[in-house]
Amino acid sequence: MDTSTAKDDNKVPSSPALATIDSHSNERGQIEEFDDGYLQASTFSRFYRGVLFQMILFGALSFVGPAISDAISNLGGGGLSTPYLGNLANSLDYAASCLIAFMGGPLVNKFGIKWSCMIAAVSMPLAGSSYYVSAKYGVDWYLLFSKIISGFALAFLYVAETTAMLSYPKQDDRGFYLGIWSAMRSSGSVMGGAINFSTNYTRSSVGGIAWYTYLIFVGFECTGVIWAFLLSPTQRVRRRDGTKITMSTSISWKQEFAALYKHLQRKKTWLLFLPAFYSFFYGGTMGTYLSLHFSVRARALSSLIIPSVTIPIVIAYGRLLDLTRWSQPKRAWIAFALWVIPQTGCFIWIGIQYSQFGSATLGLDYENDRGRWAVAYVPYLIIFTTGYWTQLSLYWILGTFSTDIGSSSRTGGLFRAFETAGQAVSYAINSTSGADPIVPFYVNFAILIITVPCMVLLIRMVPEAPEATDVDAGNTVIIDNVPAKDQTQTL
Repeated sequence: MDTSTAKDDNKVPSSPALATIDSHSNERGQIEEFDDGYLQASTFSRFYRGVLFQMILFGALSFVGPAISDAISNLGGGGLSTPYLGNLANSLDYAASCLIAFMGGPLVNKFGIKWSCMIAAVSMPLAGSSYYVSAKYGVDWYLLFSKIISGFALAFLYVAETTAMLSYPKQDDRGFYLGIWSAMRSSGSVMGGAINFSTNYTRSSVGGIAWYTYLIFVGFECTGVIWAFLLSPTQRVRRRDGTKITMSTSISWKQEFAALYKHLQRKKTWLLFLPAFYSFFYGGTMGTYLSLHFSVRARALSSLIIPSVTIPIVIAYGRLLDLTRWSQPKRAWIAFALWVIPQTGCFIWIGIQYSQFGSATLGLDYENDRGRWAVAYVPYLIIFTTGYWTQLSLYWILGTFSTDIGSSSRTGGLFRAFETAGQAVSYAINSTSGADPIVPFYVNFAILIITVPCMVLLIRMVPEAPEATDVDAGNTVIIDNVPAKDQTQTL
C-alpha cells in the first residue's frame, strides 16, 4: 500500500484503485514507482489520470487563456488604433506576472498545480473584456487595471504548466508532450486569428479592429474554469507505463524559500536568465512593427497565419527532441541552431526594412501592396514561429536537469519570471508615443547576440539523465516510497 504522507494539489487521498506501488530502478539507475492498480484500471480511468490527458487540459487552458491574449497581441498593439496603450497594458501585465512567478515555486508547491490553474482560470475573461471596454467606450483605466490583476493570476498558470511540462512526461517523451501542449496553445490562436480576420477582412486601412471582436474572445475565456476543474491532482497522475510522478514530502514555507534561495545560487539558473528573458522579447518590438506598418486586415490575417504555421512545426520539433539516436547534448545543440540561425538572419532583414521605412507609417496590405507586403512580412513570420522553438528547447533543456515536482516548480517559476520580465521590458520600451521604433528593435537584436554564449554554456551542462530528487531542499525532504539510502545515491 502507498503510505506516502505527501501533501498535494487538492489534498485528495489516493484512490484505492491506484494504491499498489512497486519501486524499481530503470536503466539509468533512477528509482521509479510503478502503480499496478493503475495498469489494471478501466480504459477511461487510465486515460483520465494519464499524462496525455493532463497535457491536453493544460493545452485547453492555454487555448482559452494565454492563446487568446496572444491572438489579441498578434494584432499589433492589442488591435487598438495605436500600439502604445496596448503595449503599456501588456508591460504592466507581464511585470505583475514576473513578481508572482519569481516566488512561483513555493506558491505552486503549496497550492498545488490544479488549484494554481484554477486561480488563473478565474481571471481569464479580464483580458478580452478590458480591450472591449477600451475600444468601445474609451475607458483606458480598466484595461490597465485588469491587465495587472490578470498578470498576477496568470502567473500561477505559467508556473504550474511549466512544472508539469518538466516533471510529468518521461525523459524521452517530453518533446512529444511539449509539442502537443504548444500546438493546442497555437490552435487557440488559430481560432482567435480566424475570428480576427472574419470580422476585419474589409478594413484595408490602418487603425483599430472592430470592437465586437473582443466579445467573442471573452466567451472562450470564460471556459477556463472547466478545464482547470478537470485536472487531476499530481499524486493521482500516472505515465503510460504506470509510473508515478516523482514527488517530495511537503516542507514548510521557510524551507520552501530556503530551497528557492539555494536554487538561485546555481550556475544553470543564471545561465537561463538571458535566454528566458529573450524568448518572448520579440512580442513588443515585432508587435509595434506590425501595428505601424501593416493594414488592419493584414494584421488580422497575420494573427491567423502565425499559429497555423506554428502547429505543425512545433509538433515536428518536439519529435526531433525525442530522437534517442542522438545524445541529449547533441539534440540540444541541434535544437539551438534551428532557431538561432533563422532569427539572426531575420533581424538583419527587418533592420534593412526599417532603414527603408524611415519614420513613415505605411499600412502595407496583402492585396494593395502584395510584393512589398511579402518582403516586409516574411521575416516577422519566421521570428514569431521559431520563437516557439526557442521556448520548447528551453523547456526541454530544463527538463534534463530534474524531474522532481518541487525542484521543477522552482525552475519553472524562475524561468517564467525571467521570461515575463523580458516581455514587460519589451512592451514598456515600445509604449511611448512618438519614440523611434527602431531603437527597441536594436535592443531586441542585441539581447539575441548576448543570449548565444549563455545558451552555449547552458547546453554544455546538459546531463544524460535528470536528477530524480529535490536537490535544493537537501535533507529536509524524502521522496515518496524511495528509501533514504537510494535518494542519497542519486544526489
